[in-house]
Amino acid sequence: MAIQTRIETGRPTFQKTTLDNGLRIFTSAMPHVRSVTINLLVGVGSRYESDDRAGISHVVEHLVFKGTTERPTPADISGTIEGVGGVINAGTEQELTVYWCKVARPYMEESIDLLIDMVRNSVYSKEELERERMVVVEELGMVNDYPNYKADAMIDEMLWPAQPLGRDIAGTRETVMAMTRDMVVDHVERHYSPSNIVISIAGNVDHDDVVRYIDAISHDWQPHATPGWTPFTGSQAAPAARLEYRKTEQAHLCIGLPALSVTHPDRFIVDLMSVILGEGMTSRLFMEVRERRGLAYDIHSEVSYFRDCGAMVINAGVDPKRLHNAVEVILAEVARLRQGVPSDELQKAKRLSTGRLMLRMEDTKSVSAWMGTQELLLGKVLEVEQVVESINAVTEQDIQRLAGQLLVEKGLNVAVVGPSKAARKLESLLKL
Repeated sequence: MAIQTRIETGRPTFQKTTLDNGLRIFTSAMPHVRSVTINLLVGVGSRYESDDRAGISHVVEHLVFKGTTERPTPADISGTIEGVGGVINAGTEQELTVYWCKVARPYMEESIDLLIDMVRNSVYSKEELERERMVVVEELGMVNDYPNYKADAMIDEMLWPAQPLGRDIAGTRETVMAMTRDMVVDHVERHYSPSNIVISIAGNVDHDDVVRYIDAISHDWQPHATPGWTPFTGSQAAPAARLEYRKTEQAHLCIGLPALSVTHPDRFIVDLMSVILGEGMTSRLFMEVRERRGLAYDIHSEVSYFRDCGAMVINAGVDPKRLHNAVEVILAEVARLRQGVPSDELQKAKRLSTGRLMLRMEDTKSVSAWMGTQELLLGKVLEVEQVVESINAVTEQDIQRLAGQLLVEKGLNVAVVGPSKAARKLESLLKL
């Protein structure tokens, strides 16, 4: 017996039904639009992988586009969506894999059928694996070729050393080259259970019609238990710096500090800290580092959340001759956040955050991702109004309290890729 839940506390209204096999279906009715976005999310990502299988979730994500028993060629798959003017894509993250498409409303049913066919009936031929592994190796090479991507990868390794979270999501050349078809099929059989999948659809849809259709094409899909993820273990006792020398025009700088998990009640405080510090052209870092001192063209901060941990990361590209000056200025702004935030600055950050969120909810793709990601990672979906209320409830005292807890010297990590060899000088600047 399918279980249905209707959530009516805000707009858009989200409706949920869990089928007998555990498959969770979410819809959000947006009758004013002509499109639908379908997200099919699987609860597996790079942190579910052992060291010798690093990158296998990402390889699977590539291979499901190569052919199923009903649609034997890549053109049969992409053509189903592109042939009606739609868009299809996928992505692998640390804790989930998502397959999505956006199409005009008349093509919703065949698009749902396609996504389910891809994750249930892909062939995973040896020939396609051989071709696609070389594509992934090139992708890994591309990441290494871009200094800013390399700095990001280095900061992940520093934040989560010897942990799956610290690895590249795509694995390594060695692990990708060593993958076999049996390993790929085993990975899918263990993780791609309907009870480990969420389908979320936003657009001009009727929930009951969607549920009936999905139930009809997936009722024979049997669930099974799926493996868990690797928890983060470890703590940082002292600040750390890593420098990779490259002959580039800029020094690419990445500063990371441990933060909170996606389930932590203070996560909205961290969001506002990041907004104040480095999101937007009126943020503290943008105004001080770019506008007043001209040290960088682009500088910004962002927050990453996982089930049991998180990070706040600052990125910038600077003149190598002014690298150490830039690091000093950035860290001074990070430290200044611990001194408190004026009421008017906090209110500005709240307006930016809530306004940005509400604008996102006008797009079917954003609404669909909002539902599916929250259900998969949190086990519940917060209404936009609930999040806005939580953001607006943050006080100046909350910011100062949490900044004092998280923005501490021992948790500081700095990674630099560029034409600099002064590692000792860089380490001497790591003070908050």
